[in-house]
Amino acid sequence: MTSRSKPITPSHDVNDDIETPITRRARKSITPSHHVNEREKRNERGSGTVLMMSVILIAAMVAFVCACLLAWFGCVHKARAAADLAALAGADAHASGGNACEAAKLTAARNQAELTACKVDSNGVQFIVRVAVQVDAKPQIFIGPQRFGHKSEAGNV
Repeated sequence: MTSRSKPITPSHDVNDDIETPITRRARKSITPSHHVNEREKRNERGSGTVLMMSVILIAAMVAFVCACLLAWFGCVHKARAAADLAALAGADAHASGGNACEAAKLTAARNQAELTACKVDSNGVQFIVRVAVQVDAKPQIFIGPQRFGHKSEAGNV
């Protein structure tokens, strides 16, 4: 009769009871100094994404406002230039015996502007052509201006 015995297996790992200075330091570096429960971790998840999206949105809004302002400054310059050219063209036409307001209207139209007023003041020798033009604002947004205008005058004074 041969008896076979079962091998003896420990109920726990023998090496778990041995604590070396290395395992002690490793356990201290892994263990947090304060207790953070899982609910607090979940509440902060994604907060960096929300912060970055907010920063990007604000930067985009500032860039859009700056672009609109620059474009509107260009429209104001265009209105001034068109008014000055229309007044000069009207004065030249009046000096040569032509219709000052027709010349001013044609010049304003060539400069993508609309002539809104034209008046010729003359005393026989001296004259002044007064014009007013308007230019459409680009871009047109619901809270911004729709048109820009300017008045100018030219003549033989």
